[in-house]
Amino acid sequence: MDVASDRLNPIDASKLRLVKDIRERSALREMSNMEAKRRIAVQAVEQASEHLANAERHRTSVEAEIYREMLSVDVISVTELERRCHLVIGRLTAEIGSAQKTLDEARTAQCQAEAAVLAARTLWAKRSAASHKWQEIERDVQRITNAHFEAAAETEADDEILLRYRRGSPTQMGGEPT
Repeated sequence: MDVASDRLNPIDASKLRLVKDIRERSALREMSNMEAKRRIAVQAVEQASEHLANAERHRTSVEAEIYREMLSVDVISVTELERRCHLVIGRLTAEIGSAQKTLDEARTAQCQAEAAVLAARTLWAKRSAASHKWQEIERDVQRITNAHFEAAAETEADDEILLRYRRGSPTQMGGEPT
């Protein structure tokens, strides 16, 4: 928005700058909130990754235990061990699948949060630039207003001097006293 500084009065310029400052602070708060959400999303991804890794480690250790039991056939029948193996490994596979889904959802949320932070940062940058521009406009308006007041005061002083000079006695206006 291009504004001629000499066409605004100081009060209007100040009000407009204040509006721009309020919008800038609002955008900064929004950006801060989005940053907080992004940090939470990053933590969720880290936790989901850790949970998935733990589930995979647990599955590996359970599989190893089941295979050790299968090697010692004298305890239980092989078919019973295979049935147990399929049940346990199936449950653990489902747990890993759930952990993987949670991780994928957390990553999606993190991407969305990062995009929201970028959008908020862009909005804040635009509003900050507008606020700074209005600060400059307000300074220009104040400078122009001060210059007008100074010029008016000088004109008034000059007019007053001219009036005194014109009202002066004939000896002051004219030539030599006689």
